[in-house]
Amino acid sequence: MDSFENFLTVLHDFESLPAISESESIFDVAGYPHYENVCSNILAFYLNPNNEHGLGSLLFSSLMSLAESDDSSQGNFQVYREYSTKKGGRLDLLIETDNQLIGIENKVFHELRNDLYDYSRTIDEISGQKKLSPVKIVLSIKAHAVDNGFVGITYKNFIAEIRQRLGLYAGKSSQKWLLYLLDFMSSMENFTGKNMELDELDQFFIKHHERVDKLLTARNKFMSKLYSKVNDLSGIMEKSCVCEKKWIYAKACLVHDFMLSGHSIAFDLHISPTGWKFLVFGRNEKSHAYLSELLLDPSICEFEITCRDSRYILEEFSLATDLMLIKEKLLSWFSRIVDADNTRTSILTIG
Repeated sequence: MDSFENFLTVLHDFESLPAISESESIFDVAGYPHYENVCSNILAFYLNPNNEHGLGSLLFSSLMSLAESDDSSQGNFQVYREYSTKKGGRLDLLIETDNQLIGIENKVFHELRNDLYDYSRTIDEISGQKKLSPVKIVLSIKAHAVDNGFVGITYKNFIAEIRQRLGLYAGKSSQKWLLYLLDFMSSMENFTGKNMELDELDQFFIKHHERVDKLLTARNKFMSKLYSKVNDLSGIMEKSCVCEKKWIYAKACLVHDFMLSGHSIAFDLHISPTGWKFLVFGRNEKSHAYLSELLLDPSICEFEITCRDSRYILEEFSLATDLMLIKEKLLSWFSRIVDADNTRTSILTIG
């Protein structure tokens, strides 16, 4: 009883927590920002004010402001990816403008172990030859100690600067590329630590972790008990000659597959903590349409059948229902629908 009361207390405390709403960006879903090369490709596109995003110099000006550098001359603007350094290294981004040469090393997850001395010499040599002012930036999720003339800029500060200036550029931008940029920034903010702080839900699991673990263990035992009922029912259900296949899906669902007049019809009996649910559906569009016609048979239409997500709910049973009774109900439904198929086939043959 003590364990039961503890579980109720934990559930009550959990339900009392404020709702926390977090939405994922398309980049979170795809996992792209996890790859520095992909992230650098995105930056290369948006940093160039001449690209089709229509945001002009928004990202470039924001970055140059944080680097305390000039952003005024952009007539000539070239962005190079993975630029080879003197020692054979790869500088993530090299940008050339009318008066500047900007080298950017992008660090999303990896530690900063790059040879900044080599990168710096490469930038200095090229900028000297072309009479450009060198700018050296390490753009990273977390702050790094940098040297050799590099300036460290975090994504947190970079994104904050972009958001501060966004209103001046958004009106003239491509809405498609603006949405992609906002999605990208949202995804990067998830990595900056903005969403890494422990919220009330996190604190709840820390405080109650032992009781939550016990609750989960008890629930798993309960679910295993339900799954065993599915196995027991499968054991007493003889596979009829009309049924092509009888099998169990994801432990909780007893499936019977039928082929009726060339149409694939599936019967699912699913168990959950709320009880048993018996459904039938067609495995493709044509089979679904054929099944809908069979359910109009006079021997079937007298039953109250509901349709949800292209699946017809034939019957529901409580967990206390005797397995032999459920078996009889299933066999009756198999017979009704098979008979309806035979009747329809006979009518078509006579016609």
